Amino acid sequence: MGLLADIQNDAVNDTTPVSTLLRKVLVLASNLDSDVLEDWVKYEMNGYPSDVDVPEYRQIKMSFKWSGGNIAYQVKGMAIATAAVAHATGIKDIHIFRCRQAIGTIGIEGVTSTSTLQVGMQNYMHHLSGKAIDESYEIYNLWGEFAASHVFGIIDAVRNRVLDFVLTLKKQYPTAGEVDGMTTKEPDVGNTVQHIFNTTINGNAGVIGNANHSTVNFNVNHGNLQDLRKQLTAHGINATDLAELEGALADEPNLADGKSFGPKVGAWLGKMVGKAASGVWNVGLETGGAVLQKALLGYYGLS
Repeated sequence: MGLLADIQNDAVNDTTPVSTLLRKVLVLASNLDSDVLEDWVKYEMNGYPSDVDVPEYRQIKMSFKWSGGNIAYQVKGMAIATAAVAHATGIKDIHIFRCRQAIGTIGIEGVTSTSTLQVGMQNYMHHLSGKAIDESYEIYNLWGEFAASHVFGIIDAVRNRVLDFVLTLKKQYPTAGEVDGMTTKEPDVGNTVQHIFNTTINGNAGVIGNANHSTVNFNVNHGNLQDLRKQLTAHGINATDLAELEGALADEPNLADGKSFGPKVGAWLGKMVGKAASGVWNVGLETGGAVLQKALLGYYGLS
């Protein structure tokens, strides 16, 4: 059985541990020489460091509760509005729990999908007094809650993304079933694999990490529009946007002052980053920025 077929079978078989599935995907990533796929697998297997953004499927919305009391009343487990906590703390996304643990450790003994999990938020209690909670109350505790099903759903999300990736890859390379049947020697395979990764595993979730943790593998030769067009097309940029960029480059063939993009190229770059942020361009925000920066610097002869 070829590697892709083996991974496909494991992805649809719930009895195969997801860690076993990911080890096979790691072999595939090495065979394809795909840094983005390898990084993703390693983060899933070993956990996401604090300086690396987690994918959308690992971001879980919490509700908040608190306990406290004053001379007249004792409060235990009272709900408090998310907007109130965000306003009091000044953190807009404070209600998002980012699950960083290794996927093999997800599955707490004695906890079912219907259980409720809690996240301690005691470090933020002092922000609430007088803003979200009447200042007459002494706040004993603050925590976030969410259903355990969201955590267990991470496993299904990983299986589904691996399956989607492999099926898309098989359609693109129908003869690449064996472990050694697909290598970077095939034409443009590196860019194709990264594009498939962005649209199946990464999706609109945002980059896995930031520009310093996401390797963008391509080469654009100085002044070569064909190289630039080919590489940006592989990363999902459409013909209309490419034509606009080429017009800007025609007007600004050199960097302003030898070190910065001209106003037209800069405006196009800003528009594309906005598309990445909104999801119109189907690539993570920081990955999109890294792609554009490396491509344009290569075109200007500075990569």
